[in-house]
Amino acid sequence: MTERAGIGPVKWYFRPAVIFVMILVAGPFAFPLVWKSPALKRWHKAAVTLVVLMLTVWLIKSSVDLYSILHKELKSLSEIG
Repeated sequence: MTERAGIGPVKWYFRPAVIFVMILVAGPFAFPLVWKSPALKRWHKAAVTLVVLMLTVWLIKSSVDLYSILHKELKSLSEIG
């Protein structure tokens, strides 16, 4: 286990590398690991939260736009045939 000054050993699932992988896998569902981790400073936690939330909003908006484009294209294809 790794240690942070004054805190003692940090469990494996609170290590920054594991948290990074969990964010890639689970996105915002990994926030409890981020905020309970003693290995991260408060400003790191806030920065990670902000970045993940911005990325999540962007991905949702992009998905909605893609759905709209695909729906329009499928509708035009059905009118041709």
